[in-house]
Amino acid sequence: MWGIGLKNNLMHFNFSFFIRVFFVYATLCIASIWTFSVIRAGAVQEKFDERVDLELASQAELLLENSRSFLVSIDPNQIALQVDRLYKVTNNRFTVINPLGEVIADSHEDASQMANHLQRPEIQSALASGSGQISRYSRTIEQDLIYYALPVYSDTQLLGIVRSAFFIDVMDEAVSSEINEIINDAVLSAVVGLFLITLAALIQSSSVEKLALIALDISAGNFKGRVPEKNALGLKKLAEVINQLARNSASNISDITADRNRLSAIFAGMVEGVIDVDQEQKILHINEAAVKLLGVDSAESTGKPVWEEVRNNEITQALDEAMKTRSIVKTQIVLTYSKSINNEGSVVDIYAASLSDDSGSPIGAVVVLHDISELKSLERIRTDFVANASHELKTPITAIRGLSESVIDDENIDQDTVLQFMKRIHSQSIRLSQLVGDLMTLSRLEDAHESERFTIINMNELVKSAVESAQAAVEEKQQKLNLEISEQKIEAYGDRQNLSQLVDNLLDNAIKYTPKNGEISIKLSIEDKELLLQISDTGIGISSQYQQRIFERFYRVDKARSKSLGGTGLGLSIVKNISERHSGKIQLLSQPGRGSTFSYRMPLAKNVNPQKVD
Repeated sequence: MWGIGLKNNLMHFNFSFFIRVFFVYATLCIASIWTFSVIRAGAVQEKFDERVDLELASQAELLLENSRSFLVSIDPNQIALQVDRLYKVTNNRFTVINPLGEVIADSHEDASQMANHLQRPEIQSALASGSGQISRYSRTIEQDLIYYALPVYSDTQLLGIVRSAFFIDVMDEAVSSEINEIINDAVLSAVVGLFLITLAALIQSSSVEKLALIALDISAGNFKGRVPEKNALGLKKLAEVINQLARNSASNISDITADRNRLSAIFAGMVEGVIDVDQEQKILHINEAAVKLLGVDSAESTGKPVWEEVRNNEITQALDEAMKTRSIVKTQIVLTYSKSINNEGSVVDIYAASLSDDSGSPIGAVVVLHDISELKSLERIRTDFVANASHELKTPITAIRGLSESVIDDENIDQDTVLQFMKRIHSQSIRLSQLVGDLMTLSRLEDAHESERFTIINMNELVKSAVESAQAAVEEKQQKLNLEISEQKIEAYGDRQNLSQLVDNLLDNAIKYTPKNGEISIKLSIEDKELLLQISDTGIGISSQYQQRIFERFYRVDKARSKSLGGTGLGLSIVKNISERHSGKIQLLSQPGRGSTFSYRMPLAKNVNPQKVD
């Protein structure tokens, strides 16, 4: 009967599963046998070590007692007789030494021919601590031995030292014999174990194959198949679970389809926040984004009416309309309790859509909340920029036009006035050119492909070049310029033109706003594994209330002074853009009347991954 059962199991044999099961069981079996064998071998070695230690100690004690009287009377013949007697009984080596280290008797060598033994390690240990044991190579008999030595005293007088020694080769042979027996036992156990494991793996793999075939039918939609619950090696419970799964799957398939459609609709229409409600507008699901936007608690909101938790008429009205018309309803609201990036109310686009089941019957609705506050903010920034740019461009253009029309319309205008007008036109054209140049620079910095021009740059040379270019302007205002550059070569990974303009803009800013005979300091160094560029001046300084806005486009603390100095209002904005483009950080420390210090930090070239920058 057992043979017939095995034959039936093999008909459903799953070779890959058999290999995995066999490998796991075989590994555990071999590992267990190997571990047990290692433990046994260690125990054997330990047992022999203990036995040898005990034998050496007892034999040394015996030699000590037998030789004490002869050491008192200094009778070498009797001492040699005691040594030979012990050697014949034990086959170990024995030695007796006088207090001066001279060998009186030895079981294996002529004592008179042996060297002084006073400095032998075991002798020194015995004299120091009362006994000495060591394993070492004997130069006298050219073999490895384990030595044990004891000092012999008469009252407090040292009479000599006795020493017993065990041959390590003899112990290794005995240990090897025991270990060979352990290996034979381990091999036999492994063979028997692997045979039993093979048999068990065959039976279990065939049983699992039967379960897999029925499970495959169930996954294909055939819920009529059942697994025989009499399976080998503890698989009965698994068979019961699969059969129960088949019975439950048929009744649950309709619910699963409805849930799948609901989830598909939610995630297909999700932009940011999502709220899923049933026909009574009770919240079934609300995601984290919607929780943050609406300021509600996810756990407390689930199961409650949306109008009770959200408390926003526009959202509930959109839901009502979507469920009534069974269409998509779109509207836009401002959530005052949800702050945007500008600390204002969040502008949110709302999309409400009705949900239906497979039969077309309504089952609820979904609301998608799309926070467009950042887009609105960018639109405002763009509008403000266009307005400011138009105003800044209009001023020099109007001046140029007015001056040129005056020259054209007045035929009697004198040459001095014409020359004065031409100088003013030239000045305004320069300002216009600077403004257009700065606008083009900002546009270039916002180009997505700007990082393609990044290379490794020697910042020492770049800063020196910028200082040389600004020297004429410094001398014109009779200012003092201090330059401090680290002797260490400082390299950055970036756009040479951009970084050069960053240094130029900061230096130009310091020169413009530092009065005559003022002082400007430039320092380039490495701090906290980063490049640090500091440009300080003794200029007019900037009040703390304006320091957060000076990097905005066209922002000026003192508009009249800035325009009289020829500034466009874009220099520091360009600096900030370049800084961010190079993963850097620009900081300002300033006090009115005492001057300002701009600090720019960016990673060193060796700490930058070019692929991530690109």
